[in-house]
Amino acid sequence: MNLYVEKLTKLGFTLREARVYISLLNKSSFTATEIAKTSNIPRQKIYEILDNIIKKGICIEKIGKVKRYKAVEPEIVFQSIIGQYQENEKIALELSNNLSSLYDKNRDRIDPLEYIEIIKNKKQIREKYISYIESTNKELLAFSKAPYTAPYIKDSDKEIEALKRGVKFKGIYEYKDVLKQELVDVISLWVSEGEESRVIEELPMKMIIFDERITMFALNDPISLKPSITTMIINHPSFAKALKYVFESIWEKSILLDKFIKK
Repeated sequence: MNLYVEKLTKLGFTLREARVYISLLNKSSFTATEIAKTSNIPRQKIYEILDNIIKKGICIEKIGKVKRYKAVEPEIVFQSIIGQYQENEKIALELSNNLSSLYDKNRDRIDPLEYIEIIKNKKQIREKYISYIESTNKELLAFSKAPYTAPYIKDSDKEIEALKRGVKFKGIYEYKDVLKQELVDVISLWVSEGEESRVIEELPMKMIIFDERITMFALNDPISLKPSITTMIINHPSFAKALKYVFESIWEKSILLDKFIKK
């Protein structure tokens, strides 16, 4: 019975409908009470199920002093199901062809907003960042703002891997309102791994540019002026190149770590 029930559910029967129909096949007719017992379904639910399978054409109600229920012959039931599947297959095929034509017609139309993505979840931001690090081949440019925490190498393996495969890292660090020694520790670590680093009193935003192609940045809240984790990602080479000019301009005004330490 369980095997038959499982196969019927694959054809669109509910679990209880399948159990009732299998039970009905075991005798010429049943009362509702008998069906509830043989199919192990609560009596208060059995009338609703019988009503559903009558509407689906797989059960017949026999009127008399006591209502009795009889299964429709399986050959008739499954011929109807086969017909429905064939009709659905025909509709699906026509719909596939029509929608494919619509898709092909409009696939070259590009919505400018498709270049832009806004993320507010820290985990998602990190995952995006890691995926871009892994696909970066030439250059990564970064504006880094407080708060700083000296990173552990084990937490920065993707960045280290990128440096080892020849990706050029250039970072500018903001020193306004930060613990100077902590900042020196952070920068020293990355310099030791091969990053080109400089320091400046203040930066306009947090920003990373990957291969002159993708830009990630976070702006301070315009009202409180406090840092925000809300990150915008723009996947557009022209935009990335424009912000690279901004980066290079600030790079020229920033100073090397040694000079900062002496200062």
